[in-house]
Amino acid sequence: MSRNAFRVPVAIAALTGLLAACGSGGSSAESGSSTATLQLGWIANVENAGPYTGLDKGYYEAEGVDLTITPGGPSTTVEPLVASGKALVGLSSTDVIARAVAEGAPLKIIAATLQQNPTSIMSLADNPVNTLADLAGKKLCVQTSGQSVINAVLEGNGIDPDDVSMVPADFDPAPLVAGDCDAFVSLLNNQPLTLKAQGVETTTFLLSDYGYNAWGNVLFTTDEALADDESRKTLEGIVKGTAKGWDDALADTDAAAELMVNGPGKDQNLDLAQQKLAMAEFTDLIKTDETTANGLLSMSAEGIAGNVKTMQDIGVPGDDLASLFDTSILEAVYADGTDL
Repeated sequence: MSRNAFRVPVAIAALTGLLAACGSGGSSAESGSSTATLQLGWIANVENAGPYTGLDKGYYEAEGVDLTITPGGPSTTVEPLVASGKALVGLSSTDVIARAVAEGAPLKIIAATLQQNPTSIMSLADNPVNTLADLAGKKLCVQTSGQSVINAVLEGNGIDPDDVSMVPADFDPAPLVAGDCDAFVSLLNNQPLTLKAQGVETTTFLLSDYGYNAWGNVLFTTDEALADDESRKTLEGIVKGTAKGWDDALADTDAAAELMVNGPGKDQNLDLAQQKLAMAEFTDLIKTDETTANGLLSMSAEGIAGNVKTMQDIGVPGDDLASLFDTSILEAVYADGTDL
């Protein structure tokens, strides 16, 4: 995730149900297909290679869905756009969606792209911090919005947060290089690659190795869409097309990077070499033992339980966080097995 993994949600008030007039989901009498919008949280880069590959290969069209993919960016808050019906499906983080639901948004998570969260601890290769325990007595550069996550992970692993000197930082890893801190809260597919391109070697470890089980880039929709037979068919087509798109993108990561750089992301002036590296990093985050057994974008009962515990640990409100997840669309998509 190239954006802030610890994004602080904007207050969401008076969110309404699905509005067909907004064009997020509907049918076309002429073509017999349904029209729908997928709202991304971030720009058109390799983070979203799966949906764009699915669009390029015609996988959504084959499922009877005329899909528009709308890029996001630093100022994009996806939840209100889906809740108000401006998009049928959105991509966001589990905790951000959960906070929106706590404020009244009628949303459900229906599939999970990143089975492992890319949030990681990065240090310089010549001064490595190899484990969470190694942070004790060290200076850690951490974004303000991620402080609760770091505290929860440390405490969950028997480490007193007071034993780690927290240094406020943004998402630029320059303070690590300058020696202002010994380690830096990063995204595996972002800052380490930025520094590598500058000739700076780093070492990283994932917070998911220490119990931070928060799926990333999850697909979500509204309760109303899930309750409507026509919308459900469209949702099945979007999830299936996205899974097939990711399958192709992961099978040839260089080709996926080239598609994004020369196609949808052309106006972003993306660096092809960096995008190829980032795309390769996504493979192990998206394709796991779980998805090998149950299909890409899977949401297992064990995985849901892990996400619920993580959200509780970081203070996400809600008495029944498990109800945030609806697996019925995935069950329909994989009803005949994982070979799509």
